[in-house]
Amino acid sequence: MQTVEVIKRTPGLEVVGLAAGRNWQRVLEQARMLDVRKVALWDAQAALNADRNKGCMNLEDLEVLSGQEGVQQLASLSSADTVLHAVPGFLGVKLLLRSLESGKRVALAGKEALVSAGELIGPFIEKNMILPVDSEHSAIFQCMQGEDPEAVDYITLTASGGAFRDLSKDELSRVTPAQALEHPTWRMGRKITVDSATLFNKALEVMEAHYLFGLPYDKIKVAIHRESIIHSMVTFKDGSTIAQLAPPDMRLPIAYALNYPERKISIVESAGPFLGTLTFEEPDLERFPCLSIGYEAGRLGGTVPCVLSAADEVVVEAFVSGEVKFTDIHKILKAVLDRCQPKPVTSVDILEQEAEWAARETREVISKLARR
Repeated sequence: MQTVEVIKRTPGLEVVGLAAGRNWQRVLEQARMLDVRKVALWDAQAALNADRNKGCMNLEDLEVLSGQEGVQQLASLSSADTVLHAVPGFLGVKLLLRSLESGKRVALAGKEALVSAGELIGPFIEKNMILPVDSEHSAIFQCMQGEDPEAVDYITLTASGGAFRDLSKDELSRVTPAQALEHPTWRMGRKITVDSATLFNKALEVMEAHYLFGLPYDKIKVAIHRESIIHSMVTFKDGSTIAQLAPPDMRLPIAYALNYPERKISIVESAGPFLGTLTFEEPDLERFPCLSIGYEAGRLGGTVPCVLSAADEVVVEAFVSGEVKFTDIHKILKAVLDRCQPKPVTSVDILEQEAEWAARETREVISKLARR
């Protein structure tokens, strides 16, 4: 939705296709607004509803694609130059590869796809076919413009700290799903919001940064920055640090990726000189151990990041539905990680098998936890 807003305000951008999960009414509204001739809906019933109702919105010529194959077809349209990829979870892997293999430049917001399939996507990163849309990685990308990658000492990804950054361990054990879904700064989907509360989202971003910028994990740091004004920083070997500052608004990195290398328009009102105090803290890994688990998975490499990401999809749903406590999330992820045997990433089939194993294993751990 924010991408559509950016496109409406940016001269020269034309939308040739739209994809969604099941919100067919919204997709039809957007197709009419942007004069789009092709849409895809992952949910088959939603696609059927869209096709039946398109005439009511004067969209008789609109082609409606259905299911995974329909969305994959849209992800590789010959008439598209750039694909904005915002598919959460493992479902995004094939779509990302389909876009890249068809020669598209990808503005990437779906971090789990890169974390899961980073070793397969690496060659496309080397060809500069991926532009990051996550605010942290967009910030690093912007700070690196015109710089020698060999001159980088380390990077620092900033984090708001999530909804529970000031709670004690005892208070964290009583956190409810409703509380976890109230982020202090950003408005996001429920999985990302829960992941932000556990700092697992930052673990995913650490692994994403490893693949995007080719840095070892000891060169990727995390700092809690409550104000969410500095979106990330690059420190160079001469001791200089360059940071990217902006209001916490995802329309900015979206616009940067879609218009790169130009900065065409002002998407948000200027925040001025950022008066006030900017604070930074070390993340508390005792209260938020999911970040450590992410570093561990990243260093193990191979299929392990995929397994951890797939396990998190299951455990977040279990937390939101009330099956497990907030403080059980990291215990479950650690149990699955300890059972995982790293394998080389040679194909999407291997990743699919490992993701399925991770889902089964996670449900088994949750089941055992419930029987205690």
